[in-house]
Amino acid sequence: MYSSIKWDFLDTILAIVLSTLLVILGSIFIETLIELKFPEKVKVNNNVYFSFLILSIIIFIIKKFSLPYKNLVTWLFMWVILLIIFINLSVKKNNNIYFYDFSLEIICSSLLTILFLLPAINLSIIKYKTNFNSLGFQKAKIKYFSMGIYYWITCLIIVGLWGWLLEILKLDFLLPPNTAKEVLILAFENIFITIILVSIIVPICEEVFFRGFLIKGLERKFNLKICLLISSGIFSIFHIHIGSLFPTFILGICLGLLYIKSKSIYPSIFIHSVHNFFAVIINKFYL
Repeated sequence: MYSSIKWDFLDTILAIVLSTLLVILGSIFIETLIELKFPEKVKVNNNVYFSFLILSIIIFIIKKFSLPYKNLVTWLFMWVILLIIFINLSVKKNNNIYFYDFSLEIICSSLLTILFLLPAINLSIIKYKTNFNSLGFQKAKIKYFSMGIYYWITCLIIVGLWGWLLEILKLDFLLPPNTAKEVLILAFENIFITIILVSIIVPICEEVFFRGFLIKGLERKFNLKICLLISSGIFSIFHIHIGSLFPTFILGICLGLLYIKSKSIYPSIFIHSVHNFFAVIINKFYL
């Protein structure tokens, strides 16, 4: 059964802010640990000061708005321990850092993606006393997966026309980056690791946050059409690169519309995974 529980709009915004701050803090922490493990250019002091500033802001937000934090602290502690283990067991070879045969950078990227999701899960599960069904983990009919394929193909056509227009107008700076290729390079061309990150971990985390959590929180304030536009806009902004804004926004519309119609996160996770999977395969074997 579809969960009718919707979190407060302010809580939704605060979760976005906390997720952003935690990812920044996590990135600094990763950089600091790597510098301590493989000392070349040690800039730990500056990192420590900036980290304390961000941590102070996070604590202030949690206290000011009475957000649940005990479970979040426990999860963060486990995240830190896991990160320390990965970095401590890593070795540097030919300017690349390996955890056994895996790229440490890819592992850290995966951990940051998971870290981004923690505030939303903590808020929905702890404060609103719900379960994962409230985040969209509901059974979905097969027709919605088929519908997703149709939406996805439409999305590809629109994005393809957009790229064609940019090339005609010579606006190359607005062309999206080849993220799949970049991840492949970071993974030392290991397609198995790339698929795990790009086609499994990222789609699940992003769909849970941007569709399952964000749209439901926005419903308290806006109608579904506005929720779809706002969630897709935030989804595109979080991909940072200016060239990603339009393509990611269109993909967000596709995935958000699918979530709204099916009331389940599974079809959007499936389409997101398929989209990223084909991007990896094409870049590995055809480009």
